[in-house]
Amino acid sequence: MLAPAEQTVEAPLTERTFVALDGLRGVAAIMVALRHAPFLWAIPATPTGWMKNSYLAVDLFFVLSGFVLEHAYGRRFREGMSPRSFMLARLQRLYPLYALAFILALPFLVGQLGEGVLDPAQAVIEFLCGALMLPTPNFAYAKADLYPLNFAAWSLFFELSANLLFAAFGRRLDTKFLIWFVGGFAIALAVCATAGWLGFGVESDTRGVLGGGPSWETFGAGVLRVGFSFFAGVLIYRFYDRMRLPPASLGSAIAAFAIVTGILAPGFSAASDLAATLFSVIVIFPLAIMTCARFEPPKGVLKNTMQTLGLLSYGLYVLQGGMFYAVEFCARHLGIQSVWIGLCAMPVVAAIAYAATVFIDIPARRWMKQALKGF
Repeated sequence: MLAPAEQTVEAPLTERTFVALDGLRGVAAIMVALRHAPFLWAIPATPTGWMKNSYLAVDLFFVLSGFVLEHAYGRRFREGMSPRSFMLARLQRLYPLYALAFILALPFLVGQLGEGVLDPAQAVIEFLCGALMLPTPNFAYAKADLYPLNFAAWSLFFELSANLLFAAFGRRLDTKFLIWFVGGFAIALAVCATAGWLGFGVESDTRGVLGGGPSWETFGAGVLRVGFSFFAGVLIYRFYDRMRLPPASLGSAIAAFAIVTGILAPGFSAASDLAATLFSVIVIFPLAIMTCARFEPPKGVLKNTMQTLGLLSYGLYVLQGGMFYAVEFCARHLGIQSVWIGLCAMPVVAAIAYAATVFIDIPARRWMKQALKGF
């Protein structure tokens, strides 16, 4: 999903395989962050406005993840790689920055406990589940978020769940079965979203017409979103690998970036919202990823920019919640509510996320790789 599947820890900006996909992931992550930047679109801050559709970046991330993981691990599974080894590799990739986000969120957990917002038992549950990267049950509130300390982490849970399924059946996932599997999920996604089943539509006013998954009430919607998108990514990599299509032109790549950005930014009209959203997720995102995967940017500014965006993307996505919450908390207590808070916060949050990736995430992954060797 958000995290590139298999890149060298020692040389994060070299030897990367799908550089244009790095750039696409980075642009989408920035648009998600813009959606949540405090006071940027409304006062009080709400995830609506010009970035109304940026929640669909999660579906794009799932497709990206399936594509890149099939490239990095599909053959290894067929050669005997164990699910345990694969899942350890995925945890090494995802956990360090998640853990940093969890640590940054602890003062807010303590504050909620001190203010009586949380009872001690629920606070302990949130702490333990958060530390273990598990969704947090809340028996007193059925509509609670899966990850109250980091709202973005819900997609990591579904990502890892899809990864586990991929690992368990990777060597037996033939292409014909994948076509039926992905097609079935596409039909289920369209039917359930249209009918409002499994939590679809419950949060359409705040999280979009296809925005299920972050809460317990919409858990089933998250299953369908990741089930289709992740395995669609696996499938389109199979086609990419076998068809040996010619490289995409710069114009084609620019068009793919522009179309995806155009989908994520403004939102669709009320009359066409559901149909256009489903078409974007089921058809346009996979085609855009196939196009960008076939584009190799020339050495220079464009390639370096795309690589940097890819390096930034996961850190920005997973750390944004805690950092923006801190910005909003300080601004409210200072009595400042302005669009400039969001505009000024964005580059600062991006810079912190990039620094955390370079100076914390990469060394931590290197350490974890050595510590877990032979485990």
